[in-house]
Amino acid sequence: MPYLQPFDPWKSPLCTCPPKYTLNPYTGCGHRCIYCYATSFIKNFYSPRPKKDFLKRIKKELTKLPQGALVSLSNSSDPYQPLEKNFQLTKKFLRLIQELNLNLRVLIITKSSLVERDISLLKNLRCAVSITITTFKYWKILEPGSSPAEERVEALKKLKTAGIPTILRLDPIIPEINETEVEEIIKKTADFVDHLITSTYKAKRDSLNRLVKAFPEKAKYLSFLYSKKGEKLSGSYYLPKELRKRIISRVYEIAKMYGLSFATCREGLKEFAFKERCDGSFLIDRFF
Repeated sequence: MPYLQPFDPWKSPLCTCPPKYTLNPYTGCGHRCIYCYATSFIKNFYSPRPKKDFLKRIKKELTKLPQGALVSLSNSSDPYQPLEKNFQLTKKFLRLIQELNLNLRVLIITKSSLVERDISLLKNLRCAVSITITTFKYWKILEPGSSPAEERVEALKKLKTAGIPTILRLDPIIPEINETEVEEIIKKTADFVDHLITSTYKAKRDSLNRLVKAFPEKAKYLSFLYSKKGEKLSGSYYLPKELRKRIISRVYEIAKMYGLSFATCREGLKEFAFKERCDGSFLIDRFF
């Protein structure tokens, strides 16, 4: 199976992303986010490993991509997870694009401040960087292997200063866990981002079990919301629609207050539909 794969080949009606390819230099992720959906379908996800013969195989695959193709790096395993410090597969991939002089667009999605290391490379590529900040208060519980949230804010600032388009992913929003931090997160990052994406937590059985164990005082409430009151869409348990609308609406109003463009991810809420590409890749064409 090729390492470069079309994103969302199943054409989910909930996905509003533009056509793109997805690439994960690593299988699994060392950030160990307890809400992660990928643990439900990737074996030994919390024991990450580099892809076998990654650079050799990806060099061949890159030449087959159409001109101007968009590559999303990554959608299940963070490209700047702890393994990247030693293996540097993400950095080598970015260098390869530059060396081959390929006319590609790259969208990086990460929870790591390690992305700062590659600013000099990123400045010479058609790219945008999306950094996820879920919480300041509970990051060590929710995302124990990731960079501290404050470091991610600094990374956004450095990327923005370097002229690289930046995106804040404020997700997932979990009722009565990080919901109260929404305004603080936006306030601390608004000067350093060009676009904001948000979404509510979509539960898988394994991730919900981890979540209620981490927050036992919220176990009954969260189980009730997702298992009893929620709805199952595309294999995940969603919050009740009215609650999702209330949460998303609040984020939207705050984003508007700070003058940020705004999009949701797989919410199915038409009233918040974004007229451009929801993932922020429109910024690449705007800046480069």
